[in-house]
Amino acid sequence: MTTKLKAVAAAAFAVAGLSITAAQAQDVTLRMAHIYTPGNIWYDAAEAYKQAVEERSEGAITIDIDHSGMTGDWPQAIEGLLIGTNDIVLQSVGTLDRYDTIAGIEAYPYLVRDLDHFKETYFGDLGRELYGEIREKTGFKIIGAGYRGARHMTSSVEVRSVEDLEGVKLRVPPLRMYRMTWEMLGASPVPMGVDELFTSMQQGVVDGQENPLEIVESQKFDEVQDYVVETAHVIGAMTFIFNGDRFEQLPEDVQQVLQEEGDRVMLEFSDRMADDEQALKEALQERGMEFIEVDRSAFQARLGDMPAEFPELADWVERIQASAE
Repeated sequence: MTTKLKAVAAAAFAVAGLSITAAQAQDVTLRMAHIYTPGNIWYDAAEAYKQAVEERSEGAITIDIDHSGMTGDWPQAIEGLLIGTNDIVLQSVGTLDRYDTIAGIEAYPYLVRDLDHFKETYFGDLGRELYGEIREKTGFKIIGAGYRGARHMTSSVEVRSVEDLEGVKLRVPPLRMYRMTWEMLGASPVPMGVDELFTSMQQGVVDGQENPLEIVESQKFDEVQDYVVETAHVIGAMTFIFNGDRFEQLPEDVQQVLQEEGDRVMLEFSDRMADDEQALKEALQERGMEFIEVDRSAFQARLGDMPAEFPELADWVERIQASAE
């Protein structure tokens, strides 16, 4: 980690010892929604955020959590931020792509290189500027960035090269960035929610999907998929999403606690996720999945027209890529 990143992390952890009084916080109760189930790392991250905020505020801020998609899938949960049924949603930055393309930068293929570049992108000045633009254009306030590990393709059919993708029906999240990526790679993307994905793969409606290994493992996709194709096409960012206007109506000290603890928790779980990636791979191999190494440069070469499809992101792509050099 660079000296700059060490300073960012140190600052995030240094403020964790501060607290606010019940009078200052005015007994704020917030409702969080997410789709992750017990045993998943992001389920644990939500619980850690709840605990950290409640302890630091001495109980003046309470976070109630609806987990496992209890109140709907992630698009419904984010809609809940707009109508006021949710205050916080734990989900990736790119899920806000449906509100403005700027948020789709998170899912831009082969953009973020590794964990250190991830932290440079999201926890420095560049990240603050990016989140500010997302706030301005989508209306949502984003806190923290959790390294999800690389997204890989899984499949019930053998894929050893980019040419093998021809005709493969691949489930993608219902977001334009993912659909365009896999169309350019030669697959036949099928947008659908994750709640129907397992059954769709089991019944052959789709041949495969793409996600970080923690999703593959926790959702037991090994039961309906034979291969993990190590495309590593996206390194995504999990985050805490708020309705921007309502967040700014909270007392400033409450905003500070939510911001600082969110950053701290996501830094902590980024490192935990990085430590877990190899163990997840080994667990899936033990369950019978075959991991296939592919020529990622050949995949990336197929995506040469991506900048033309998303010209509004060109400046951000250039700046993020340059920050890795």
